[in-house]
Amino acid sequence: MDEPKKDNPFKNVISILPEPFRRVLGTLDPELQKKVREIRLRLGQPLYLQTGTRGQFLSRTGEIKNFPDQNSFFVQREMLEECFRAICSYSVHTHQNELKNGFVTLTGGHRAGICGTGVYQEGKLAGMREISSINIRIAHQVFGVADEVLRYWDGAGGILLAGPPASGKTTILRDLARQLGSMWKGRIRKIVLIDEREEIAALVGGYPQNNIGFCTDVLNGIAKSDGISIAVRTLSPHMIFCDEIGQESEVPPIAMAMASGVTIAATVHARSFQDLCQKPAIVNLLRMGSFSTVVILDGQENAGKIRQWINQEEMKYEMDRFFSGGNSLFIDWPMGVGTDEQASAAVGSCHIPNRIF
Repeated sequence: MDEPKKDNPFKNVISILPEPFRRVLGTLDPELQKKVREIRLRLGQPLYLQTGTRGQFLSRTGEIKNFPDQNSFFVQREMLEECFRAICSYSVHTHQNELKNGFVTLTGGHRAGICGTGVYQEGKLAGMREISSINIRIAHQVFGVADEVLRYWDGAGGILLAGPPASGKTTILRDLARQLGSMWKGRIRKIVLIDEREEIAALVGGYPQNNIGFCTDVLNGIAKSDGISIAVRTLSPHMIFCDEIGQESEVPPIAMAMASGVTIAATVHARSFQDLCQKPAIVNLLRMGSFSTVVILDGQENAGKIRQWINQEEMKYEMDRFFSGGNSLFIDWPMGVGTDEQASAAVGSCHIPNRIF
């Protein structure tokens, strides 16, 4: 198989849309096409485009409007079903494993989120039927977006990128892998990327659709709890990269990797450090020192912008302040600490102000 060629991201995505949508979207101004981040098709509703922080609607004549009207392009059932079949390469059953997680990864690293009626088998979600809406997120690899992180992070300890949805976490993580996996500052680093959701490297036929560095190995579509263990046992990495951590099952393998001398770079959904303190698995990892640095990113309006940079001592102070303020969260502490009072005493109190960017 030849290495896939990378096309214009917008044109790559609209190629799977029904002909009327594809034709009109293809006539949009090229500069506007570059700004489109999401294309949403909701049954019986007007076609919706997310361009940066703005939501806009498409008319049948190709006009972009801030509010829908009678000339808007409404999504009919046959259009939605045709789009769904195209997303699944006209073989829905081969994508059941992805569909039970609510999405399908497309060539180029784009991602289609699927809404509909869940199908359960033996108490577990097995797929979707009666599709009601599709959200296509257009992947945009941004080179150099991790430069600011690399200016301050020494790479000696793990790093956790936290932020709300669409704040740029995955984009920065991908660029970190690209730079550190391409002999950043002349040093070879063996990196393993656990691409559970298949959107960071976006492998197609074994080829990454995104540039993730020439010293980066990819475990694609594998759960982080399994992938981290595989990486440590078989790939001798210097660093392991993974997206959207937070499950209790991920704590033991991350702790094992850290004990083996591997540095972890990961992302997590959170708007603030206080949000992190409400996630048991994350608090466990912070308590164990898995991350020397936590980076809090701003929201969607300033995607990729660092709002707060927190080192380990600042983490201890913030956790102490959070739990001593009457907040409750039971944590299965690695050292037998279970109550809020014990947690507060264990993390200490180092009153160092956070650096704000």
